[in-house]
Amino acid sequence: MAAKTVRALREPGEDGTMHPIELRLADIDPGEAYSLSYPPAPERGAALAEKFPGLPLLIADKAKRLVWGHDHFRYLLDRGRESAAVLVADLAAADALVLNYNLSNRLFGLNLYEKLLFVKKISPLLDDAEIRRRAELGFALSEPLRQALGVLLSGPFRASLAAGRLGLRTALQLAGMEEADRLALLAVLDSCGFSESQQALVTQMLEEVSFREKRPVAALLAAAEMQAPLAGEMPQKKFLAALHALRYPAWDRREQEWRAWQKKAAAGRALSLDHAPYFAREEVRVTLTVKDRRQAEKVLAALNKIL
Repeated sequence: MAAKTVRALREPGEDGTMHPIELRLADIDPGEAYSLSYPPAPERGAALAEKFPGLPLLIADKAKRLVWGHDHFRYLLDRGRESAAVLVADLAAADALVLNYNLSNRLFGLNLYEKLLFVKKISPLLDDAEIRRRAELGFALSEPLRQALGVLLSGPFRASLAAGRLGLRTALQLAGMEEADRLALLAVLDSCGFSESQQALVTQMLEEVSFREKRPVAALLAAAEMQAPLAGEMPQKKFLAALHALRYPAWDRREQEWRAWQKKAAAGRALSLDHAPYFAREEVRVTLTVKDRRQAEKVLAALNKIL
């Protein structure tokens, strides 16, 4: 039976070069040693099979541990395949991880979770300079980042990072918070689809309010005025407005008073009224719209008498 399912095309060389060999899928270890793929995406394996028909799309080390092609491996299993051509090489762990990272990133584009998982796995094996030389991460390696990896690679963060709903800068800020605050804010950022700049703004403003009021971020977010905007349309805009009111209550009250007066003063008139941002200056800007030059001259003549 084994002779029918395992057909050696060429044995792996001793020089580290890769050679194709037909292996039973049951004999391949697809474990976590080199896996970076999250979420699992057999469809990527299907796309590769269609794009490169007949080519071996699995790479394993000499111990038959799967180095690259985890999604293609799942695709083959889903189709009921029992064996496949595998490129086999005598690879060190660091070389296997770098090979997986670079191939996957070039072919599919790795998401942020996958890149951070790579950093966790490769860091004990290579120094920072070598990692930067051999892999394009797109972000800086630092000790705070490594200290945060345990949190960032945990369940609550995994889906957000993989889907691109959470930027690295904000993720690092959340990792430094108390767990309850971290999870509450992550739930809000997940639900609204904020841009990275908005994520940073939301996090900063909540930390400022939390410090001022000596209340945890989770308690601030649990308040009805912060939860209500999340349930309706345009949640990003409404949540930011509610947060702004929480952060700058005096300015918000003055803005509401201004809008009430503005609506009354401009009612039925072809004019608009504006103030300086945050009422930094007391001046009010009045913009008039008139029909033509003759009417403009009349308005200016009237204004000259009272100004």
